[in-house]
Amino acid sequence: MAKHNKPTNENSSAGAQPTRGFVMPEGRFGSPRPTGPQATGALPPRTAPSSPPAFPGTAAMPPVAGRAPVAAGGYVPTYQVNPEPPKKHRGLKIFGIAAASIIGVIALIYFAGVIVFSGRFFPQSTIIGMDISGKTPEEVHQMLDGVLGDYTFKVEGHGLNLTLDATDMGMALDSQSIADGLLSEMNPWAWPYEVFQRHDDTDDLVSTLENSKLADTLTAAVEEANAKGVAPKNATVAFDGDEGAYVVVPEEEGNTLLADVVIDEVTRGTVNFAPKVTLTDAALAKPTVTRDDPSLADARDAANKLLGGALSLTMAGTEKMAITPAQIAEHITLGDDLAVSFDPEPLVAAVKEQVNAMDTTGATRTYTRPDGKTVTVKGGDYGWITDSQATADAVREALNTGAGGTLEIIMKQNAAQAPDENGRDFGTRYIDVDLTEQHARLYGEDGAILWESDIVSGKPSDGRDTPQGTFYIKTNDGKSVLRGYKPDGSKDYETEVDFWMPFKDNSVGFHDAGWQPKFGGDWYVEHGSHGCVNLPPDKAKELHEVLSVGDVVVVHE
Repeated sequence: MAKHNKPTNENSSAGAQPTRGFVMPEGRFGSPRPTGPQATGALPPRTAPSSPPAFPGTAAMPPVAGRAPVAAGGYVPTYQVNPEPPKKHRGLKIFGIAAASIIGVIALIYFAGVIVFSGRFFPQSTIIGMDISGKTPEEVHQMLDGVLGDYTFKVEGHGLNLTLDATDMGMALDSQSIADGLLSEMNPWAWPYEVFQRHDDTDDLVSTLENSKLADTLTAAVEEANAKGVAPKNATVAFDGDEGAYVVVPEEEGNTLLADVVIDEVTRGTVNFAPKVTLTDAALAKPTVTRDDPSLADARDAANKLLGGALSLTMAGTEKMAITPAQIAEHITLGDDLAVSFDPEPLVAAVKEQVNAMDTTGATRTYTRPDGKTVTVKGGDYGWITDSQATADAVREALNTGAGGTLEIIMKQNAAQAPDENGRDFGTRYIDVDLTEQHARLYGEDGAILWESDIVSGKPSDGRDTPQGTFYIKTNDGKSVLRGYKPDGSKDYETEVDFWMPFKDNSVGFHDAGWQPKFGGDWYVEHGSHGCVNLPPDKAKELHEVLSVGDVVVVHE
């Protein structure tokens, strides 16, 4: 049995009364159980107090074993003594327990959310305008099937007006796969963040239209509409006849449609299951080259430089033909890249052909003599003989370099003037030999007669007619020996003359014929020459003195 300490009175030798006290029951405050009268519950005898109680209004508390007395006559109760302070880690332990409890609750909520959103869509989730928040894939699958079955779609704008249903568009939704796929793309582990975000899954329907017949349907409709429309035109460079130059022609807007853009706009509309799509201006075909494109200005300038090769081709200062800017423009080509090219050869060939036709030797000429007689004559060796090849080469060079202007047609033989409308290309100075009148006249620059004489021309019956045509004097050297030959090559005659003035080669010309007894009239019919124009000696001398090499001789009837 546990031992009990007896109370002692250390002040008994002073004659003081012993104090009353009691021992706290064992096991409650750690003190030994009381013995003696206290054990029976009997109160000890009361004595007059020698001092006031420790706490006013209270009885003296029993002393606590092991504690020193505070003052004579009693002990301070144990609840009056400051207990031993608690250990510091006790508060942290409480906090840790509380925190662990909270974390546990949060974890429980989080994993519950993961489980829920592994099979359902997040809040604020939509597809083609339908709210699928919290729904399962099966529920979304049923919603999509219902939408597709009743879906019709209208396309209008810019000449297109179509109403299509899902079958027309070849639409097919594997709604179960789509719903499952949409859910699989969700991250349920991120649900604490995702539940506060908006989720529009409409774009995930696009793939279901890729292999549809919608494109074919729309392409056919666009082609039909475009057949009635006007296609846009790019800005370009073209020759302006009024301006006589190349100019930039502005682009022109059209009203035809771009099939690929139409398909794109309609596809985006059908994916969203909209009831109608009104085509935007983006669906219209637009010019791809506009007037402010710098390459147009470069092409215009390059083409206009070539137009600078325009030419005026002249004969004796008179324009006989021209190569105009418009003609050059016909042979200028602008490529798709606006590169300018020019082929002058068709123009060169045309020039060569026309210049060849400008030869006047042997041509028919009609003119009116100063005395009023109208004469038409053909033949002879007088007139223009062009050098068409040299002229063509000069034209090619001028066209290629753009160095146009005036180009005199290159000639091998010149005439006095360019042919008039009647073909006359000789001037007012010429010798007129009239075989009918048997008379010759030399007209001066002013049209006055400088010389004239009766003549004897070739004998027609022997086939020795004086040749008709327009000729020119080859020489005027004075004396010469004239020789004639028979068809077999033997000598027919040989005659010396004082004045020999040939006009057809060196075989036919004017000369003195002192052996002729008379001139003029019809004497030539029986006594005509071998083709030359016989003159009285004095008249031959006069002509020799006024005649110049190159003077024109016109022999006619």
